[in-house]
Amino acid sequence: MDYTWIIEINAFCAAIMGIILYSVFRNYDRQTKQRYYMKSILAGMISFACEINWSLIEGGFLKEPPICNFITNAIYDIVSVMMGYYWLCYVEAALGSKFLKSKVLKRIALIPVAIVIVAVIASYFTGWIFYVDENNVYHRGDFVVLHVILCHIYTVITSVHALIKSIRSEVYLKTVEYRILSMFLVFPLAIGIIQIIFPAIPSVSIGITLSFLYVYIDLQNLLISVDTLSGLNNRNQLLRYLGSRMRNDSEKGKLYIFMLDVNKFKKINDTYGHVEGDKALIRCATALKRANRDTRNFIGRYGGDEFIIIADLDGDEAAEKLCEKTRLELEGICRDDGVSYDLSFSFGYTIYSDEYKTMQAFIAAADKKLYEAKKRRTETNQPAN
Repeated sequence: MDYTWIIEINAFCAAIMGIILYSVFRNYDRQTKQRYYMKSILAGMISFACEINWSLIEGGFLKEPPICNFITNAIYDIVSVMMGYYWLCYVEAALGSKFLKSKVLKRIALIPVAIVIVAVIASYFTGWIFYVDENNVYHRGDFVVLHVILCHIYTVITSVHALIKSIRSEVYLKTVEYRILSMFLVFPLAIGIIQIIFPAIPSVSIGITLSFLYVYIDLQNLLISVDTLSGLNNRNQLLRYLGSRMRNDSEKGKLYIFMLDVNKFKKINDTYGHVEGDKALIRCATALKRANRDTRNFIGRYGGDEFIIIADLDGDEAAEKLCEKTRLELEGICRDDGVSYDLSFSFGYTIYSDEYKTMQAFIAAADKKLYEAKKRRTETNQPAN
């Protein structure tokens, strides 16, 4: 067996994981889920280092006694299952579950780790998981499949849980985030099967690296889609979502788009300052979140003091109710916060039809309705509907 390419592949995978770890650490803000994410990456890197050391020993590059070969593989087996445990903790924290707050659940979750540790130590005498012969050559034991199952049980549980949460989530951004997390299992499971069939191919490290890379890139792209001030979807995400809905709208005559802007926002900024202006926008975003809670409506910040709602509704009456609900939510927030100035929305909305050939035309139609509403408000000095 040519061990050189095994060393090269694992070194390359370790380098990729190191780049991801550095990037996460650079932006580390002491969140619990970030800490577990970094621990999971670090465990993966240690497993790659063990693969490299094993290849150096069995490839004849290093003259080490059999005990060193055994310890190398023992560490590999233990950190592999620990990586799964840390990933479980990270995903459960990202899903907002009560797992990390429950000492009982955390102890139960550590059972596979404990089993692997005991089995690995016992393997020195029994060869259950693996053994190293007198020629310093590694061999799989009769119960090596147990180790594979215990390593994957964490990713199976987290992937299923994340998938279920993505289906049940009413918040679009959370649905996308949970779906990304549910995909982590795919690469190591598929490539792990290859490793079982072809043990000489170092495919596990590739599968692990691809999974971390996929999740990292997709979550970073998701962050790019979020408006940092309001926490809502930004314009890029809006265009992606609206384009998808317009292409795949199966219920004609139900897709509504709402354009909202803050009345006299420039005056708020000029009178009270930009810090208070930012607070006003955050209050508006909070009102939108509350008004659209328990719905599948898409809400986002279009830019400046403009916001957008995309919703499936049964008619204009339902659209008017949504406007009124949003208005009342904002009034309640201002009342609770003791806001001394007038903070309110103007609304414009329209329903999707075949006459709108492009997203821009659909958005422009709602923007025209908003302009008309603001004009009426100026003329009558009454809240626009």
